[in-house]
Amino acid sequence: MPVVAQHRSDDSTLTKPDHGRTLRLDIEGMRTIAVGSVLVAHAGVSWFAGGFVGVDVFFVLSGFLITGLLAREVSRTGRVRIANFWARRMKRLLPASATVLLFSAVVTYVYLPITQREDFGGDIKAAALYVVNWRLASRGVDYLAEDIGQSPVQHYWSLAVEEQFYLIWPLLMLAIGVIAAKRWKLGAFVALGGLTVASFIWSVMQTESSPATAYFVSTTRVWELGLGALLALSAARVARLPSVLLAAGGWLGIALIAYAVLFFDSNTTWPGANALVPTVGAALMIASGITRTPGSPQRLLSLAPMVWIGGLSYSIYLWHWPILVAAQAEYPDLRVRWTVLLMILSIIPAWLCHRYIENPVRFGTFFKPTGRALAMGATLTALGVCTGLLLNASVGLSSDVKEASVKGSPGAAALLDPANKGVVWSDIKSVESMRPLPVDAPKDRPPLYDKQPECQVAPGDPKPQLCEFGDTSSDRVVVIVGDSKIVQWETALSDLGKREGWKLVQITKSACPFTDASLRTGNRQKVWTDCRQWGQQALKDILDLHPDLVIASHRKGTALPAGKTGQGDLDQAAMVKGMASYWRTITDAGIPMAVLLDNPEPKTEGVYECVAQHEKDLSACAFDKSDGERRSGAAAQLKAAAEVPAVKVIDMSNVICPDADRCAPVIGNVLVYRQGTHLTRTFVDSAEPQLAAALAKAADGRFGTG
Repeated sequence: MPVVAQHRSDDSTLTKPDHGRTLRLDIEGMRTIAVGSVLVAHAGVSWFAGGFVGVDVFFVLSGFLITGLLAREVSRTGRVRIANFWARRMKRLLPASATVLLFSAVVTYVYLPITQREDFGGDIKAAALYVVNWRLASRGVDYLAEDIGQSPVQHYWSLAVEEQFYLIWPLLMLAIGVIAAKRWKLGAFVALGGLTVASFIWSVMQTESSPATAYFVSTTRVWELGLGALLALSAARVARLPSVLLAAGGWLGIALIAYAVLFFDSNTTWPGANALVPTVGAALMIASGITRTPGSPQRLLSLAPMVWIGGLSYSIYLWHWPILVAAQAEYPDLRVRWTVLLMILSIIPAWLCHRYIENPVRFGTFFKPTGRALAMGATLTALGVCTGLLLNASVGLSSDVKEASVKGSPGAAALLDPANKGVVWSDIKSVESMRPLPVDAPKDRPPLYDKQPECQVAPGDPKPQLCEFGDTSSDRVVVIVGDSKIVQWETALSDLGKREGWKLVQITKSACPFTDASLRTGNRQKVWTDCRQWGQQALKDILDLHPDLVIASHRKGTALPAGKTGQGDLDQAAMVKGMASYWRTITDAGIPMAVLLDNPEPKTEGVYECVAQHEKDLSACAFDKSDGERRSGAAAQLKAAAEVPAVKVIDMSNVICPDADRCAPVIGNVLVYRQGTHLTRTFVDSAEPQLAAALAKAADGRFGTG
């Protein structure tokens, strides 16, 4: 699961029915329970793998507390002072938030690869503007972002969700107070109830179809804040329930949260319906303390250590994550005992920040006027944005290698130059210039990658999209089908198509092999059904087109045998059988077909990051060729081609890895690999002559080039 965080939204206070305000020390205790579970989960303690549910507990708490404050104001004055409300939020949240953003920028600059600075600088800007959750959601479904590390500000996503709630909910409360002044509470309950139910239904649907997006976006999380808000609006009625029932509910709430922490893990579909367990648990705990209830967990939750940690919880969560990211970057094999110690030690900077930054701003007189508080908030937000911009700007100052000119970077064309005969590319220690530079490698990709879902179908969508390129007026048609491993050749194929008079039709889906086999991927609990549905329809589209040639390629080398569903059941034979089934159907229809073998894969993804760190010893980034071929999908593709002899094989491995037993990171001053296991567009374009020759051979002269 992605990293989570929580934050203290306001004083632990609420209105007792008809009795004014009272301090809720037990709410600080609830924060401590959630804080502790998340910290040990981040430390890697396997028994607490479900600690990510802490953020859900805090969403409920935030919804309850904020709505309680707003409800009291509407009851007292008949309106909501929006500017005053936002000023209080800024004084509470932004001083510590901006401080940790600065610290996170330092962590990125000092400890993380230079190639991550642009991504993480963007994350810092998005965190300062309270939209980082949407940025992370977009990254979560980006197949090409597979090797971006853990962002030091990833935990700000939940703060962004709450800030977005704080922006909308007071305005809605104000509108309801104006429209239904005499019955505003009923109006608020109905409006919020509808919003909560709609968000929950959407959360269940999105979690099923697009879990990576559903985890971060606000629309799938509003219901959790809404649950707490509804409880705040109905506090008077809840307080009249039998004390025995309230006490039992409180202990049941603790049990539900404990169950989630102990038995949920990264394989649990989230948020969706499963999130009801900790959120209902949190609501029950809150409800049990609305009025003094004998036998409830209030006394336990109000113990001094629980209250003290709960009071620091916001600052602890801001600080612990970038500290952990820095430590794991410096010591990748850090053991659990040390990560646990780090989590405990993160209390120290959290306390210092709370004592000397948060409280002076929050309770000092200088920022008491609303205007000053808002100005302070705007300034700190701008500071966060500028911090991200400076981190981005620092990229160009950290490398001695210059960007090579087009003429000075022949790439794969250098392999055809007799002057380079005998060169062992994997032994080259350094170059004065290269293209693209490592920091630019992630962007050095075909333009069709960015046309999602118009061309590159996104995860969750089973419907194929057909995109044309090359000579689109030609009646000679080549279909390329598969995942991003075939799309990486798009620019070279497009150039060949324009020159030779081919119309190329792309039918691709992110991370989806063209196979009649069931798949699992990542931490999905269920079989990945939309991929197979996409493949079945793609096959029909190909048969309807009846093209002059079909070229397939993809990365995965394993699939699920019939009747199997587990991650451990994946095997190569099932993938081979599934590929051969589709390929045989195509060739039996009289359509020529070829498989473009997957390129050798580095053992550690992120060759470009290695190059950035080893500019003076590029050979440190070379990897074993045979191991690279074994890790790729090529082995399964060769076996499938053997079962369907009519399918021709296009093997570019001797161009990508020209040395006998090692794959070089840089060939002809061109960086070979970019993100994940993909080739740079520059290298692919430089290999166009070799690709043209391989295509002509695979087509037996019936569909030759030049």
